[in-house]
Formats: sequence, C-alpha cells, structure tokens
Amino acid sequence: MADPFDAAALASESALILRDLEQNDEALSYAEQAVALREAGRARSLALSRISLVDIHVRRGDLDSAVSVGHDLLSTSPTLGSVRVVQQLDGLRQLLEPHRGYLPVREYLARFDDARRARMLLLADLIPPSPGGTTA
Repeated sequence: MADPFDAAALASESALILRDLEQNDEALSYAEQAVALREAGRARSLALSRISLVDIHVRRGDLDSAVSVGHDLLSTSPTLGSVRVVQQLDGLRQLLEPHRGYLPVREYLARFDDARRARMLLLADLIPPSPGGTTA
C-alpha cells in the first residue's frame, strides 16, 4: 500500500500554504506539480488539486487559465461522490462569481452548475438539502 502522504500531497499542501501567504506565483508552481503527479489516478485527490489550481489562477487574475483548468476539473470523474469535493466546488463557484461578466467565466459557470446538480443527485443521501431551496 502506498503512503497516503506522497510527493503529490506535499506539493498540494505547499500550494495551499503559499496561497494563504498570498505568494501566488510560487503556489501556482506547486499546484501544477500536484495536478501532474495526480494525473495517473486517485480521482478525488486529482479533483481537489485541480480545485486549488483554479483558485490560484483566479487569485493571480488569470481567468483564462482558471477556466481551462476548471473544464478539466469538471471532467474529473463526474460520478465522484465526495462531500469534501462538493463543498470545495461550492467555494470555487463563489470565487468565480464576481467574474461572471467575462464570457468564458459565465459559460463555465453554466456548465459548472449543470455538473453540480448531477453530483448533488449522487450525494442526495449524504448532504441534506439547504433550507429555502438550492444554492446553485
């Protein structure tokens, strides 16, 4: 059995720490490394790494790269039923929402909302519905 804290996990954690320190250029390098190391498997870890990468691109103001990685993210095992992934996707959507005026972001958010609805159907037994209807 492989050690759960491997080079990809270290790169992912480093990216998050550097992002929190607002050292986004360095964070970007580690986030890209984490995604590259996760390409071969572990869909949940790959999805979480891609979420971090999109987040860092948005913080750097590179919306085109954020949308590009975001599309890769949505194709990461659409049947992945992880509460943590869904919660982080919701946070990512909130981060992108202020940029809705930019057409590629607006188009991505529409695709994102469709994918979120599909994931929520998979997780219906695990995540209670929000009061007052859906949040997306």
